[in-house]
Amino acid sequence: MWRQTVLVYALVIGICSQTGIGNAQILLDFDDADVGLIKGAVEGAMARLAHSSCQNVLSEFVDQNGVLLSAKLAATGRNPVEAFMALRIVNSPLARQCRTGKQLAFTIPGSQVIHICSLNLKTSIRRSDQTQFVMIHEFLHSLGLGENPPTSQAITNRVATRCGG
Repeated sequence: MWRQTVLVYALVIGICSQTGIGNAQILLDFDDADVGLIKGAVEGAMARLAHSSCQNVLSEFVDQNGVLLSAKLAATGRNPVEAFMALRIVNSPLARQCRTGKQLAFTIPGSQVIHICSLNLKTSIRRSDQTQFVMIHEFLHSLGLGENPPTSQAITNRVATRCGG
């Protein structure tokens, strides 16, 4: 009987901790229609980051000081999902980076804020895999990855290779 009780408690704790992580994400300034779209992309990216094959992408890039992103993340004591869920995701449709109509998201290396170009979101969401790859791409920037080099496309291609399965 005590084993069944322990098992039930373990399951409840596991379910509650997963729910807690999922609810920890902070989405700012999205209208109701966009919240559902961005939540789907965030949850998909988080599910991909939970797999070790996807986490290996962190060992392929270094920050601006030459430190592997995987080592940098390990030093925080967080796993990739926890670090991703700690990010703030902000709707920034009027930002300069969003005006071309081609960019879905952007962040500054080391920033804990991912900016979403919501006006471009509805057209890109049809390719939900690609949207999730972009979210992971921006997560890499939040860990300190710069750009040019590597190019934006090269980063997204590596994410798609590691996280696409």
